This record gives sequence, structure tokens and C-alpha cells, in this order.
Amino acid sequence: MSMNRRQFVAAAGSVALLPLVGCSTKPDSQHVVVIGGGFGGSAVAKYLKKYQPSLNVTLIEPKTSYVTCPGSNWHFADIVSMEQITFNYEGLKKRGIQVIHDSVTAIDDKAHQVTLAGGQKLSYSKLVVSPGIDFKWGAIEGVTQANAEKIPHAWQAGSQTLLLKKQIEAMKQGGTFVMIAPPNPYRCPPGPYERVGMVAQYFKKHNPKAKIIVLD
Repeated sequence: MSMNRRQFVAAAGSVALLPLVGCSTKPDSQHVVVIGGGFGGSAVAKYLKKYQPSLNVTLIEPKTSYVTCPGSNWHFADIVSMEQITFNYEGLKKRGIQVIHDSVTAIDDKAHQVTLAGGQKLSYSKLVVSPGIDFKWGAIEGVTQANAEKIPHAWQAGSQTLLLKKQIEAMKQGGTFVMIAPPNPYRCPPGPYERVGMVAQYFKKHNPKAKIIVLD
């Protein structure tokens, strides 16, 4: 579906942005602060700046690089390298977007300010909050953040992807790979079975007698 500039700005104003009463209506005085530099936050920052170049857009993201979860399963079958699915924020900076690598500790909607962990306060005209998803540690007995270093989930791409890949590579010949598909709802319905397919492809080449068991 194509979307022109007018349609995008209208949609962003009604869905993605939090409008505040009393803000200036001059385009060059508008400051949009975007919290979160994943797919959602980066896309909003990019297209707001593209369709309204006079906007002052600031993206706040603690990480200096982003590893895409889509495509991360392909790493297990050696289809992509980690470098191919890792991106920095230089492209946004080149578009004139200010990128601050810090965490937000508070939002004051009355003063129209966000406070950063480093102590900096940013005033905004409109605010986009796109922090992404996270785990509910403790929702399953025995599953903790510490255990994830031994039994990797790899549902957040990056170090967990590398850890699981190393364990797959270190499996003994004819070993068993057990995976639990998380209960609904979760972010990526095809994720578990895409992973099964990629791990199976790796085993077919490097460990053909290995077995895969999926608990769903």
C-alpha cells in the first residue's frame, strides 16, 4: 500500500504521536522526541524527517547498534552473518536526526520534558514512545535472566543468537535439540518453526544424525 506525505502526516498525528496542548504551530519550532531506536522508533523518526524536513527530530536509544530479530534465525543455518543483520544509526544522523545514546528515566507530560539517565532534560512538542518488547522473567518457573546464559532463548537477537549458535555447533554427533514454542500471544508466530527449519538445515550438513524435538 502506497502512502503520500499528507496521508502519512495525518496517520502519524492521529496514531503515533502524543499531541500536547499549547504547542507552537510553526513547523520549524516543532521538536519531536522519539524514545526507542528499533523498527518502530527508527521508522517514525526517518519518515517524519523525510516528509517534514523542517522538523527537529531527536531519537533516544541506549544501544549504539541494532541487531534485527527478523532474519536472526538464518544465522543458525549460516545463511547470514551477524554483521549482515547488525545496523548502526549513522543513516538517521545523515538525515539530520539527532541521535542520543542514553536511557529515559522519566517523562513529564505537563512540562513536556523527558529526563535521561545522564541527567539531561529534553523539551518536546510531540512524543513518540516506542520502547519495544521485553521478557516477563518468572512467568515460567525456573526461567530466569541468569539461566538464559546457560539455556539461551535467542528471541532477542545479538549475544543470545551467538550463544545459541555456539551451542548448536558444539552438540555431539547424534545429539538432541529440544525447543519449546512459547504460548500465544507472542511477537513472531512463525519464529519457532523458522528456527526449527534453520537448525535442521545446519544439522543436515554438519550433524545428520541429530534429532529435533519441539514442545508446542
